[in-house]
Amino acid sequence: MSSLALPREAPRRRSWGPALRALIADHAYEIVLATPLAVLAAVLLVQLPQAFSVDSWLALVAGRTVWQSGLPHNETLTVLAHGASWIDQQWLSQLATYGLYALGGLALLGIVNVGLLAGGVAFATFASRRLGATFLSPLVALPVCLAMITPWREVRTQQFVIPLFMLVAYLLARDSRAPSRRVFWCLPILVLWANLHGTVTMGAGLVALRGLVVLGERRAELLRDPRAWVRPLLLIAGAGAAILLTPYGLSMVGYYRETMLSSTLRQTVTEWQPVFSRPITAIGVFGALGLGLWSTWRARHLTSAWEKLAFLVLAIGAVSVVRNAVFFGLFALMVLPVSLGWGSRRAAATAAAARTGETTARGNRTRFNGIILAVGVGALILGLAVAVARPDARIEYAFQRPGVLTAVERAVASNPSLRIMPDERFTDWLLWRDPALAGRVAYDVRFELLSPSRLFALTSLFSHRGADWKQAAHGFRLMVLSRQYDPQAFVAFRAEPGARVLYNDGQRMVLLRSAAEAAR
Repeated sequence: MSSLALPREAPRRRSWGPALRALIADHAYEIVLATPLAVLAAVLLVQLPQAFSVDSWLALVAGRTVWQSGLPHNETLTVLAHGASWIDQQWLSQLATYGLYALGGLALLGIVNVGLLAGGVAFATFASRRLGATFLSPLVALPVCLAMITPWREVRTQQFVIPLFMLVAYLLARDSRAPSRRVFWCLPILVLWANLHGTVTMGAGLVALRGLVVLGERRAELLRDPRAWVRPLLLIAGAGAAILLTPYGLSMVGYYRETMLSSTLRQTVTEWQPVFSRPITAIGVFGALGLGLWSTWRARHLTSAWEKLAFLVLAIGAVSVVRNAVFFGLFALMVLPVSLGWGSRRAAATAAAARTGETTARGNRTRFNGIILAVGVGALILGLAVAVARPDARIEYAFQRPGVLTAVERAVASNPSLRIMPDERFTDWLLWRDPALAGRVAYDVRFELLSPSRLFALTSLFSHRGADWKQAAHGFRLMVLSRQYDPQAFVAFRAEPGARVLYNDGQRMVLLRSAAEAAR
């Protein structure tokens, strides 16, 4: 007996179009904010070779040292600081740098670096919205803040703490508006930060500042209830203790004192100097400061007392030491849009129009947002493709040259007693490429290991300044110089009697001095 089978209904194809349009329409503001950030990341990825400089090679050298030999305590890599106490406060970020290189080479290291920097900008932008910023305000603040942030795109250990800085700043900002126990997460974050980079003192200062503000806000309650002291004192004391929880223990006190209070570093190292040493960064710092003071005066109720004080403290830090500008830029991008309050009327009008049924206008906005979303995603994919496809050699030799290394290695092989005096842009790169050069290179960019007299002598040497400008090169026969950064020294050593050029491409020179000249 047979039965009639009913015809099966054809399966419906799932349409992604309406769902995607709805998603774009519901997240229009986020798309408009995220697109410039995606383009920023793409630009940084395309410019990846320019992001590798002196601190990049130092991080790789130190990371390899920690991986192979454990935590260092005494200097063995260079001549002028040999035997000095080396507190490697950045040991964990250096180890992470070397680990990323071992996993994926310079390209992966550079991509992660861009992710950390661009991710910090994205966090600050969207955190400002969570704190109450209107739609247009982050877009207004973004160009000013990027002037402080993007100049510090170099692959360096500092980038690893950007997410930690943003987490601490956001937790403190939220706590200043609605106190919560979540603020105590700042303390373990500071412990991790203390093993990554010395800027942990800035984070600890912000946490302690929150404790002081709480003391001020609860001064009447403190007299009545002793328990009211617990929260602020935990923040203040915990911040101070957290920065000492490293393998070096109480030795960190001396390290922070020598680096933060060293007048020598401020006089000789550019990034420790006031913000005026970098005009573009200075424009960003004073632009954000002026905009912040104006908007806070205009709408004082929109930001908390802690946010106002932290903004001023970080601004002063950026003006006095230019390397702090990146953190002021990120904090300003989070807090400044809150006090600006621009775009609120337009956003309200847009929402009202959508509710009254203006479907045509909404459809146009959805298409426009879809286009800019495609532009942002496309730019990011293109930037990643360029970064992944680029061989490590193209990254490394954006400034360095294999001929420099070859000339140095041949000279040392023919005369094992030679000692090398390179410009700072070559020193850690040479140590990275040839570990056997350890103990032969004069110095590297760990300037805190050098005495003030050594540091001033090196500055005089490469700037060709003073009557005894060659003092630091006494006993060093092999010179590695850059015409771009050491123009006068480049010419002067080339003209030295008995000097022999081993490599010279017009911009980089390896030169062997005569024994008589080196002994003077």
